Amino acid sequence: MHRKEYDTFVLTDPGEVVEDTEMEMIVRDLSPEDNRYKYEGFYVNAKISKSADKYPDLLQVRLGRGQLFEETWSIEVLEKIDKFA
Repeated sequence: MHRKEYDTFVLTDPGEVVEDTEMEMIVRDLSPEDNRYKYEGFYVNAKISKSADKYPDLLQVRLGRGQLFEETWSIEVLEKIDKFA
């Protein structure tokens, strides 16, 4: 099965990020079906883990200034949220 890949920005110390708890966050889709929508950002309810194998999809973490964090995490997107509907 193909794993989707997302990225997100973490504005605090990555060590302080709470794992395995449903949270609202903004992610960007790095592997859309149609490449015209690459980097499309949206709000989601999701669970994340610092282990790359725990959840079905991959999460690239970027620090406050956009630097890519060295470890790949995993994410389970529970639902997309449309804040503008």
